[in-house]
Amino acid sequence: MTKFSIYSNSKKLLRRNPGRKLLLTGVLFLFASLAIAQPVAVKGKVSDSSSGEAIVGANVVLKGTTTGTTTNIDGAYVLEVPSNGTLQISFIGYKTQEVAVSGKKEINIALVAETIGLEEVIAIGYGVVKKSDLTGSVSSIKTDDIMAVPTTNALEALQGRVSGIDIVKSSGKAGAGLSFTVRGERSLTASNAPLILVDGIPYGSSIDINPSDIESMEILKDASSTAIYGSKGANGVILITTKRGKAGKTKISLNSYLSFNSVSKYPHYQTGEEYANLKREANRTTGKWASKKDDAKIFAPLELEYINAGQWENFSKMLLQDGLTQNYEISMAGGNERTTYSLSFGFMDEEGLFKTNDEFKRYNGRITLDHEIFKNLSVGANVLYTYKDQDQRRDPLNMANKIVPIAKAYNDDGTVNPYPAPGYSSQMNPLLDNVEGATVDNNLNKRFFATSYLQWTIIKDLVLKTNIGIDLNDQRRGFFYDKMTIDGGGVAAGSGAEISSSENLTWENILTYNKTINSDHNFQAMLGTSLGANDYEYYSLDGKNQSSAFTLFHFLESNSSEIRIASDFTETNTFSYFGRINYKYKDRYLLTASVRTDGSSVLAPGHKWATYPSVAVGWRMKEESFMQDISAITNLKLRASWGKSGSSAIDPYYTLGGLGSSQYSFNNVLALGYYPKIVSNPLLGWETTAVWNGGLDLGLFANRISLTLDLFKSFTSDLLLSRGLPPTSGYNSVMENIGKTENQGIDITLGTVNINGKNFRWNTDINFSTSKEKITELSSGVTEDTNNRWFVGSPIRVLYDYKKIGIWQLGEEEAAAVYKTVPGEIKVADTNDDKIIDIKDRVKYKQRPDFTMGVNNSFSYKNFDFAFFTYARIGHYINYSFNTSYKAQGLENGAHVNYWTPENPSNDFPRPDAGVVQSSRNYFSTLGIVKGSFVKVRDITLGYNIPKPVANRVGIDNIRLYATGKNLVTFSKLKDYDPERGGGESFPMTKQLVFGVNLDF
Repeated sequence: MTKFSIYSNSKKLLRRNPGRKLLLTGVLFLFASLAIAQPVAVKGKVSDSSSGEAIVGANVVLKGTTTGTTTNIDGAYVLEVPSNGTLQISFIGYKTQEVAVSGKKEINIALVAETIGLEEVIAIGYGVVKKSDLTGSVSSIKTDDIMAVPTTNALEALQGRVSGIDIVKSSGKAGAGLSFTVRGERSLTASNAPLILVDGIPYGSSIDINPSDIESMEILKDASSTAIYGSKGANGVILITTKRGKAGKTKISLNSYLSFNSVSKYPHYQTGEEYANLKREANRTTGKWASKKDDAKIFAPLELEYINAGQWENFSKMLLQDGLTQNYEISMAGGNERTTYSLSFGFMDEEGLFKTNDEFKRYNGRITLDHEIFKNLSVGANVLYTYKDQDQRRDPLNMANKIVPIAKAYNDDGTVNPYPAPGYSSQMNPLLDNVEGATVDNNLNKRFFATSYLQWTIIKDLVLKTNIGIDLNDQRRGFFYDKMTIDGGGVAAGSGAEISSSENLTWENILTYNKTINSDHNFQAMLGTSLGANDYEYYSLDGKNQSSAFTLFHFLESNSSEIRIASDFTETNTFSYFGRINYKYKDRYLLTASVRTDGSSVLAPGHKWATYPSVAVGWRMKEESFMQDISAITNLKLRASWGKSGSSAIDPYYTLGGLGSSQYSFNNVLALGYYPKIVSNPLLGWETTAVWNGGLDLGLFANRISLTLDLFKSFTSDLLLSRGLPPTSGYNSVMENIGKTENQGIDITLGTVNINGKNFRWNTDINFSTSKEKITELSSGVTEDTNNRWFVGSPIRVLYDYKKIGIWQLGEEEAAAVYKTVPGEIKVADTNDDKIIDIKDRVKYKQRPDFTMGVNNSFSYKNFDFAFFTYARIGHYINYSFNTSYKAQGLENGAHVNYWTPENPSNDFPRPDAGVVQSSRNYFSTLGIVKGSFVKVRDITLGYNIPKPVANRVGIDNIRLYATGKNLVTFSKLKDYDPERGGGESFPMTKQLVFGVNLDF
């Protein structure tokens, strides 16, 4: 009451006598200065609000300064601060608290654990919302999950951990990339890869950012979430938000691991003895061989000598090794109330599975700076520079697996024997590529990626943000192969170089307005523009017979034959307007509506612009009065959305038509001519995808059980397809907007906290996704395009071949004769039972799985943590090249398989036959079509956190040691092969044993 009286009297005094205002202000300022000048030694304890246990290493900082301390082993602290100051108390995993000192000498703080639930903030297009206010289908993965398993590409952390996204690693090659889609495929010819943004700027699928630098990744899946990105968002959007500095004590983190890599699984190719038996059987079929007495008829003299001496080689084993990966990441972050910063550096060195020319190195550096110029004006920047150096090699396993193993790899003097198999002068020793300096294939990539922003709070609730991103990418590939290498073929050396550069500029302006009226109505309106400018240049030169191997690819003018020169340049521009409104009524009724208009330079005049709207609604049923007494239900929300997005994924200038070049002889002189190659289409426009989505969010028992369920269906029309033209037109085809596809599926995310004790915790997370695609229309009423394997009513990607049902057996001669074949040959299904095997009997095998699933169990006991992650892709087919590498003619080595002989009536593989060329053998391609389903133990991790008192003694806040096994066990129907590879054998998949440490200072 007294306080109010003094305030009132002061106010009246100032009104009556303004001249005394300056004097009173000075007196008040003097008292404040005296108060500040008198520091107070504040002590206290920081503890966990739920358990009461002391928190060791919590940061206690005087707000607005870098003055601070950390709590000791008992959670206690002592800090000298001004008596009118404010303490800021923070610790990882807890909400930051602020407490006014107000002259107190003892302040105890109970920190509350960070809420990972309805109050969690989720990034969406051009903004953030609380998880409870989401109306679209968005999944999020935070930094702890991203760093839970060591990866070279942070996107790998999404595999099996986020529903709706299907990720596979392309190979075990050093630096290998990822292949992935969000909710399946839509387009037949354009890319189905999602849009990936780093801090709002397009980045691409090769994420070169240290995983420890990423704050979160959000995956936008339904059209109400992606439509704000218009034509860029048709295939889903992945938002990557990087870490930035925070006010307070400077923090330093070091993350490092060492990975020992080996071949996960590799199928068995024939030994010398197995190959010799195959060749005998192949010649037995033709009558040339009957017993080993006839070996001289089919083997060269030296070959027989090797057979008798047991001289054979396993070339693939001689090429492969165990690889090693080293990774180091260090970061520093800090700042004060007005300026924050962060710095990070990373180095990765991956030695691949081949003994030479299989290495990938990556160096990166990153800096962020955020500064508050005025209370309502701030600026910031984020700069990333990446340098990648990759030595890669031509796949030597192709030759290693077909060269006859009855061979001698090295000469007596230790040099590589160029033609190690007697009598096979066309089969060069793959070890020739291992000779130092014989081959070089080096890729250098330099990337400068920078974003900057200016944010101005014009008035309360009205914010303007402008964001500029620059992405400069320079690449150089240089290659050389000597005459005596696989590529040289013993004929000529070759060398060449490819140089490309791209420049991408993005400039976006976003105006956001937030307003709450009477606490019942909350509005958020956003308007924006986006400009994108992209340039790409490419040059290449290669030739043969250069004068010296010493110069590698650095003296290309010395090439004297087969000179080839190529170049390219493209320039594209996009411009967009967009807007969105979010409305919430009484915290229970939610509405989101957006619209975006895109313009693209690659499309035809009059068709360059398209508009993409979306709308979504949500109902938080738990907030209704009739739900308040149901304590078991913590959260219950229903969602529904509809929206459109599009694609203009065609080559620049395609709408203008184009010429092709051709070489011809003019008066016996080589001349270059041009011919009409691409016909223009002035009506070419956008592909368009419309998506319906229905969702349910459910939390039970204080969110101990949480469920997210989404059902979706998409319709893509006006596909950008090439339509064939009659030869009389002078063109082969024309690009048009024709065709339609559909896609529907289910995404399920289930999380459970099974045990949540004081010392022991057990969580389970399950992700399940289905995606069923089909083509519903092709051009001009056509129902099938066999050349591209497109069929109305079938999935977008299929294998199209006959159905192998076995091998014709002895006793089936009469039935086999109906189909003009004999026992020992492949038996395929006569699907229409017309006694003729023709194209009508071919069947379709889908390459998209019925479902993908990931199950992660994580446990913690005191300072120990353990995680066990299983991943599955079920219900699809792959083209397994190992099966079709069975060389039934016996002229080359190949897959060791269970082939048919009169004494071994196998139903697996046909009889060896030296008289039939493999390429002309009926239905041989059907051997490669196999089920690609698999379940694998993707990761097993055991970690230990050194007790904080022990760590603090050496000046470290936190120390975590861990060991991870990656890709250790795979279950499938394929023996000695990892189906995730997709059917190929080159660069086999790896299994890894990783040892790492995380340090925080």
